[in-house]
Amino acid sequence: MKHILIASIALIVVAGIGFFITHTEDVAAPTLDEALIVDDTPSSNPQDSITTERVQYADAAAGYLARPAGEGPFPALVLIHEWWGLNENIEELAVEFAEQGYVALAVDLYEGDVATTPEEAGALAGSVRENTDAAFANLEAAVVYLRAHPDVIEDQLASVGWCFGGQWAYNMAVNGLDIDASVMYYGRFAMDDDLSMMRADILGHFGEEDRSIAIDDVEQFRAKLNTLEGDHAVYIYPNAGHAFANDDREDAYNSEAAALAWQRTLEFLAEEVE
Repeated sequence: MKHILIASIALIVVAGIGFFITHTEDVAAPTLDEALIVDDTPSSNPQDSITTERVQYADAAAGYLARPAGEGPFPALVLIHEWWGLNENIEELAVEFAEQGYVALAVDLYEGDVATTPEEAGALAGSVRENTDAAFANLEAAVVYLRAHPDVIEDQLASVGWCFGGQWAYNMAVNGLDIDASVMYYGRFAMDDDLSMMRADILGHFGEEDRSIAIDDVEQFRAKLNTLEGDHAVYIYPNAGHAFANDDREDAYNSEAAALAWQRTLEFLAEEVE
């Protein structure tokens, strides 16, 4: 809440005199109650008009939906969480994308579970790998939900994922889940995947010092994408490791690489789904 100070006070230093003169410009001094008026006027900040809510987009999964300010409809994004699950970090990203004019649905591939330790995260990610049919059904339901949403332009839809979610953003593109484009942040891919029938464009962000994804493989992946039709791009960021865009990870976050990747992501999405 904001407090409003009604009288403006200027302190004028008088040369040679060891005190200050208060200048009020003929405005009467406020009472304490007047000086602490509470401003209940809604802020004009666009972020204050962004709406967020939990939505049931699949039979067994609820997601976090962020809608931009203003009148729609808008392009839409499926956001896929890291191996930690649908936590505050991915919810904040949904709001950031809504600030950029996208209806953003952060999905939940763990159906309500959120990890707090690497051991828990590994177990949850492993359970998804053991039942990929359920994960694909979850993501397909998210696409159907967004395309039917009254605030969404139904033919302008992309996916964005980080780490574990980056792999699933890639999977959405490769397996034709009816999206225009996918952005994968340090997500795994398979070099032997047949990409010849892929219709979605891919943008990839990878850290040069990522110990979990070999840079030689990333360069081969980039070369493979360059042989395909479409506007694909893969960037490798120096001095950046895995999870370099996650500002909750002090041990991994690289602000310079994260900012550049964010800029490139927004430019890519603007070309693909707007």
